[in-house]
Amino acid sequence: MKQSKLLSLFEVMGGTALGFIVSLAIQYGVCRYYGLPLSTSQNAGIIGVFTVASVIRGYFWRRICEALHVRRPLSPFMHAALAERFRQIDAEGWSFDHDDQHSDGELAQAAACYMLHAGTESKTTPHEWPWSSAWWKSAGYRRDLVRGVALAIAEGERLDRLRHKRERRGWDRALS
Repeated sequence: MKQSKLLSLFEVMGGTALGFIVSLAIQYGVCRYYGLPLSTSQNAGIIGVFTVASVIRGYFWRRICEALHVRRPLSPFMHAALAERFRQIDAEGWSFDHDDQHSDGELAQAAACYMLHAGTESKTTPHEWPWSSAWWKSAGYRRDLVRGVALAIAEGERLDRLRHKRERRGWDRALS
């Protein structure tokens, strides 16, 4: 996804603020080690100059990378599918914990129903639909495809979390 100019600036400022604190501590230690007579305000001033330079460099480098399309841009459909996935989490409250309670393939089955029945004129719930008919909300060809992809992402995320838990349990047993 493309990052806005404001988010680029926020990211650079946050990283640089952390860098400022770390640099201040390192420079203070180095000055003390070599016996350089710098006061804390002089030390902070030197770091301040380098921090401003770092913010400017980081911001312009990020904008250059955006202009050169260093990242692969997402299509409007992909943006819509990701936005739907985040909407399911934020607006509907379907958290990762909630998704993890579904049986294997249940979210994928729902995703397939939306994709297979995308844009059909039928108002009936597909017989493959894994949940109550009240949850079937067909809303047109593109919208149904977007919902199907978002549900498939939810299933893939659930599967990755489950696989990660299994790998950790296997590792924990190997250490015992």
